[in-house]
Amino acid sequence: MIFVGQCIVFKSKASTSQNSKETLIRWRVCHVNFHLKKAAVSDMCISEVADNISKPKAFSFNELYKRIKLASEVSSYDLPAEMSYSDKELVRIGRQTWIDKRDYKYQKLAPLTTESVINQYLYGKTSISKEIDELILSEKMAKDKDKDEGKGKRWLTRGVYYNALNRYIVFGCSINALLPTKLKNTGSNYFLPAAPGEDNVKRGRGRADNSKSLSKSIGVTQQHKEQFKQVLAFLNSKEGKKKFASFSYKKAVELYQYNFETSVVVREIDGIEVETRIPFEEQYCLSEEQITYHLKKLIDKKLYVEIRYGNIVYEKDYAARQGAAHDGVIGATHRYEIDATVIDSYVRYPFDVSGQYSMGRPVLYIVIDVYSTMIMGFYIGFDGPNWQGACQALINACSCKVKYAESIGLTIREEDFPSHHMPYQITVDNGNEHPDRVITSVLQSEVGVLGYNFTAVFRGDAKGTVESKFNTLNDTTIHFTPGAITKDLGRGEQHPSNQALLDYDSLRIEIFQTIMLVNNTADRLHRHDINAIRNNIDITPKALFVHSLKQEMNGGRDAKLIERGKIYWAFLPEETATVRADGIYFKGLVYYSDYAKKANWFSKAKHDKAFKIPVKRYKAWTNTIYHKTQDGQYIRFDLKNVNDESPFINQHWEPVLHLLEQFKDKRHKNRLNAKKLRIFKENLSQQLLKLNEQQISDAPENTRTSIQPGVKERQLQFKAIHQLMHQIELYENLSGSNQAESETYINHNQYDDLDEEMN
Repeated sequence: MIFVGQCIVFKSKASTSQNSKETLIRWRVCHVNFHLKKAAVSDMCISEVADNISKPKAFSFNELYKRIKLASEVSSYDLPAEMSYSDKELVRIGRQTWIDKRDYKYQKLAPLTTESVINQYLYGKTSISKEIDELILSEKMAKDKDKDEGKGKRWLTRGVYYNALNRYIVFGCSINALLPTKLKNTGSNYFLPAAPGEDNVKRGRGRADNSKSLSKSIGVTQQHKEQFKQVLAFLNSKEGKKKFASFSYKKAVELYQYNFETSVVVREIDGIEVETRIPFEEQYCLSEEQITYHLKKLIDKKLYVEIRYGNIVYEKDYAARQGAAHDGVIGATHRYEIDATVIDSYVRYPFDVSGQYSMGRPVLYIVIDVYSTMIMGFYIGFDGPNWQGACQALINACSCKVKYAESIGLTIREEDFPSHHMPYQITVDNGNEHPDRVITSVLQSEVGVLGYNFTAVFRGDAKGTVESKFNTLNDTTIHFTPGAITKDLGRGEQHPSNQALLDYDSLRIEIFQTIMLVNNTADRLHRHDINAIRNNIDITPKALFVHSLKQEMNGGRDAKLIERGKIYWAFLPEETATVRADGIYFKGLVYYSDYAKKANWFSKAKHDKAFKIPVKRYKAWTNTIYHKTQDGQYIRFDLKNVNDESPFINQHWEPVLHLLEQFKDKRHKNRLNAKKLRIFKENLSQQLLKLNEQQISDAPENTRTSIQPGVKERQLQFKAIHQLMHQIELYENLSGSNQAESETYINHNQYDDLDEEMN
């Protein structure tokens, strides 16, 4: 199957008049059009280093299949790691300027990035020069206005548009494709002092002694940048918006100067204290240009409009409006659809069997192949519905179900549930579940999957397909389990949460078996086309899926052939772990890897300080989490399991998080109990001290500085008395009824012997 991100490596002979020379070619499939059965490729040996990237070449599938047969290597092409990072991570590693450059380019290029324009550009008979000329015309019309407002450079030639569009297509058809990754080894890694002093000389001055500079202002420090953030936070707060009806950079500069470039002097006039602010001398201040420049770096255009007009007006009049029309589904795995619902049943908490406790109603996420209506995967979580849960379901959809069944204690065959394929498109509901722009970019750049977001009006029959699946699961399984919510629950009856019986793992088994039943028995005869009828296939969703996968999708794209870390990094949301000297801490659990040790992460954390790294996890499995390094490696971290006694090994994250919360409660109670016991012990210790002080109250004060004489002799006497008391106690226990006589005999004889011994 031809897919986006596929890498085809071969050698080409370039002949000259004297000799022939072999050249290495590395094609990356940049775009695929299943309707035309064509794909566009780019030679990455050239595109990786070129300043002006050439237009990708279009080939038919048959031509590419022939090339693949002759290729020396066929694999997946790894784009620069930064193209899969979130904006938050890019900022953390000091790439804010990359984001600014990317967003600026995308703003200019956006009209050309629609699927229809890209298809016309790559495969159409007509060029897109007309569309580009219209953009250039609009740029020229705004050019004079830019001079007044001080805006950035305008794009006034076709070449700049073609170059940017080629880069956009070649590097993933996502906004992160426009990141200037070639600047990785250059940039502004200059020294920035913590606070004003001798080191923060303003850069760019004329001569070392500033003799050619009229301004004597100082350079920016980290302290100044923190102060800029405080000004911005105030302007964006409720108090700031109330005080300043309209935002402007001039007002922001004045606010900064008033609060951070003045000293407060309090004078008493006629018995009343008056506060006066005196501005600093110029050599202790920043220039207005410096303050404006750094405020503009913090306030992008979106935030500027939000602060100036408010969130409501921004969402109404200024927020981007997106919509797309798509062709029909071609076959199985062409489009997956995700949706979620809260299960009508309570789940039993498995870590406390002293009672029948509930851990709430979980959310069920399911992934459906739109063409065959086969359920490809699912996930049960306790938050959402949201995109994080949908990601977990997508991982399950692309995972081998034989191995998944083993993890929950079931045994199935491959043909029972043949779902382990990567989709071409993904659709999600337009609510809390939708993926953000970064996740969409990562999906396409990492594994060549298009993620689309539809509003409710565009959902149509596809949404009804998912809803019917939820109804089927409810009617066949969920409504018949103890703890289920029923419509006819009467007043005074026991609440279903008190009847929860199935724990999390048991519910997963029930849902998994029900999904298999639906996939292998549901009637989908009305979806059969002429090929399905001629091949006399079964009428189930599974049969339709397998048939279409072979006939229309050339076998599909098997996710088992893709590196697991790549799939996790593409689908799962980014989270943060902390590297400490003894391990990698995440959500209360500790992980380890040889890579981290060899890279001296633990030594760095021990001798410098703990630091954070981006990680991703599959919630069905606590044993591993994944990290992607800046050089593109996928690193697996394994859960520490000392002596095979960790209670968290081989567990699902959902009940483990409940257990960790329970541990927090136990530790809190233990601290309170320890406090009471310490106070009680201290009280007894004070009483013992007072009792001993009373016993020697009549003794003279001891002023000796050297060691006391007779210490060993007194120790021997105490040991002898202590031994005698033990003998008496033993004799009393053994003598029984003759206790009194024995005491008399012992007292008369042994005490006399003791006196002689002491004398």
